[in-house]
Amino acid sequence: MKRIAGIIHARKQSTRCPNKHLRPLGDTTLIDIALEKLSKLDLDEKYLAVYDKELKDKVIDGVNILHREYDSVAPGNAPHNIMYRHLENVNSDYILNFNPCQPFLEVDKLQQIITLFKYSTLDSMITVKKERNFFWDKDENPINFKQNDRLSTTSGPWVYSATHSLVFYKKQYMLDNWELFPNEKGNPKPFIVDWSEQELIDVDTETDFNLVESLWK
Repeated sequence: MKRIAGIIHARKQSTRCPNKHLRPLGDTTLIDIALEKLSKLDLDEKYLAVYDKELKDKVIDGVNILHREYDSVAPGNAPHNIMYRHLENVNSDYILNFNPCQPFLEVDKLQQIITLFKYSTLDSMITVKKERNFFWDKDENPINFKQNDRLSTTSGPWVYSATHSLVFYKKQYMLDNWELFPNEKGNPKPFIVDWSEQELIDVDTETDFNLVESLWK
């Protein structure tokens, strides 16, 4: 049985949707919704990993703060050895990155996924959705079909697309390699979840936030 730390990583310096975690969403905020859900999950440790005081002030009972340095939350994408160095202060052997930008995720469904990973022999796992589609690379070469295949969304190949809702990985692998996982077959394990379209709304842009705002009643 694995010891798992659930962590919400958040920052104010989002470039595509600034301050999205703290903007009013009805009578709440994205970070409030995420913290409430994290607090209800059966995990060995629960953390809010942040730098900004306004985000630290949002922490609730049952969730602890992991302090991050400014260079890990500055605009842009910090390398993993900066973004994840605070994991040295986590006791659990496995980390769950919990996405705070998907406010419609259902707690019961999240707990089922966590329990499955906890009692599995997997080193890493990422939630995915199953869909039929056809993909090309940047040079217009087919990726998942042959040139003469019929392009049909009813009989075409199934592909798995990451939802980024829950990402599980081994803490020591990250600290040794500064990568989440080896990215080889089965590591991470793509775990198919029957998500609803609403659950999968992920606030990355102003358009996403406006959509969530219109649905959050």
